[in-house]
Amino acid sequence: MNKFHIAMAPQFQQRLASRATELREILRGQFAQAGSADVHEVSDFKDAADQDSLAAMGDVQAARAATELEQVRAAEQRIASGSFGLCVDCDEPIDLRRLTALPATPYCTGCQAAHEHSSAHESRAKAS
Repeated sequence: MNKFHIAMAPQFQQRLASRATELREILRGQFAQAGSADVHEVSDFKDAADQDSLAAMGDVQAARAATELEQVRAAEQRIASGSFGLCVDCDEPIDLRRLTALPATPYCTGCQAAHEHSSAHESRAKAS
């Protein structure tokens, strides 16, 4: 398995900083849209439903961006503390291919699968 080495830190810091900038722009755009509430006259129920759907999609996109921004900040802190590249659950190295694809990931593939499995199980339990 290829592992993260401290010499790679500047490359990952740059990628994380770039992604943080992108996410902040997404959030600024969503807040700007929310601040300029649509004052269009709704001509029918279809228009109202379309506006509601667009607003809901914007809310979901903003929530995802905010969550990912938190993950990016946590990854930046892990770089600073020297723990970047290690799974926060099992403390094993995260495969470099995974870090390259998802630089903010806090988990190795095994622990990620366990989190997804437990989340899916919790969702099914709440639904029943």
